[in-house]
Amino acid sequence: MRRLAVPIGFLAATRLVLNTGYRLVYPFLPAISRGLGISLDRAGVLVAARNLAGATTPAIVAAGRRSTRTLIALALSLFALGAALTSVTTAFWGVFAGFVLMGMGKPAFDVGAMTYLADRTPYARRARFLAMLELTWAGGLLVGAPAAGWLIDRSGWDAPFWLIAVLAGLAALLAFRLLEGARRVEGDRSAQPRLDRPGKALLMVFLLFSTAAELVFVVLGSWLELEFGLSIIELGVFAAVVGFSELSGESLTLVFADRVGKRNAVMMGMVLSITGFVAIGVLGGSLVGGLAAAALAFLGFEITIVSALPFASEVQPATRSRYLGLIQVAMAAARAIGALAGNPLFDAFGVGANAGLAALLNLVALVILYRVITEHE
Repeated sequence: MRRLAVPIGFLAATRLVLNTGYRLVYPFLPAISRGLGISLDRAGVLVAARNLAGATTPAIVAAGRRSTRTLIALALSLFALGAALTSVTTAFWGVFAGFVLMGMGKPAFDVGAMTYLADRTPYARRARFLAMLELTWAGGLLVGAPAAGWLIDRSGWDAPFWLIAVLAGLAALLAFRLLEGARRVEGDRSAQPRLDRPGKALLMVFLLFSTAAELVFVVLGSWLELEFGLSIIELGVFAAVVGFSELSGESLTLVFADRVGKRNAVMMGMVLSITGFVAIGVLGGSLVGGLAAAALAFLGFEITIVSALPFASEVQPATRSRYLGLIQVAMAAARAIGALAGNPLFDAFGVGANAGLAALLNLVALVILYRVITEHE
């Protein structure tokens, strides 16, 4: 697998940039809303629109059907354009368009990167390879968010998007030099995957546990500002704490998921998430207790999603990129639902309501997974 060292390094570094641009919005959403002169609820609409834009992923996969390299370059171009547009305008609708373009590019890049690696690795060892890529999800908070907080504190809410636009654009050009281009993405529109009952059930599982995470994550910045008076820099530090928790989950998945079985790892992650979300509801009035509970919840979430993605990669191996595109649609819809419902629920009932609903959604997903879906051979 030495031939994958350079592609994995490139894809991981690029995904770290995209994840930073994607995730910095959550802890700094209050700062972004103040910079735009809009309410926090209206800022939540930006996040919802960005997340819902992920529903275009199958169309982008089809547009990049020449090869996974072409798909990756196209996705990076969309993200770079969106970040640039966001950084050059203070008008709501300009930022809205920028968020939508980033929301189109990010999941399409993820599908391309996962397909690139899944096509080149055996299922029995696939979790460790995809987990290497997923380490950058935590990195977006652990490394990217504190850096973004520093830039925002000194140069304004839009400063990180300038840098991200340049880096994503450069990566789009490097993709043609560093990645193989011979393997084609399944692009025949007549060859739509026929989903069996487990395939449909797994889409529902992704929808449920992704909605649960978004319901809580979208209000973390508001909760910490309003309840405990944390500053921008302190919010960046908190984001790093959550990022470290997620990094721990990704590392555990890298080491153990292939050994214990990816389905078993997903279920263990859900149990941890449920425990953490319940603890947020109980300990949310305490900064230390609330942070510990949030860290546990997102440790569980990361184990869940990092194990579920390689599990899903073998559900439709003949049309892998199309099925992974449908997974991205499910997660995009979940994030849009969570972003739209999260702030109103928080405003009306507090963070405990968000966490309680998140725990319930994870419980339903766990039951579906246990009863309907089995491990792939």
